Amino acid sequence: MSGVKCFVAILIFALTGTTGLTQGPGKPIEGPRDPAKEIAAKHNLEVARWSLTKRKAYEGARDRLQEIIETHPDFSKMDEVVFLMGEVYMKLGKKAEAADYYNKLLKDYESSEFAKKARVRLDELKAEPEKK
Repeated sequence: MSGVKCFVAILIFALTGTTGLTQGPGKPIEGPRDPAKEIAAKHNLEVARWSLTKRKAYEGARDRLQEIIETHPDFSKMDEVVFLMGEVYMKLGKKAEAADYYNKLLKDYESSEFAKKARVRLDELKAEPEKK
């Protein structure tokens, strides 16, 4: 009987694999994600990164990131999406919205590779004098 259990365990592992099971470091293991949604979200993330860094098209980057948030809430790189939303709002001069996204990152993805950068950004926001 143990041979059958072992076979079933191997079969389940082979069918689910190890990709798409986590949502960043420190998050509990979830079920497999929809591969088509992951591909669409990754494409939007790449376009948003490019729009933000190369084209300086901040509204376009914001729109792509917002689309990911609304249509792919289980995206495996949601921590990066949230961080980049903070970056977009910083570039747009909307400091309160930027702080909201940085705080969301620290709350929801505290072990993310972007957490340290988010803390730095929040410190920068606190250090800036208020404009009247």
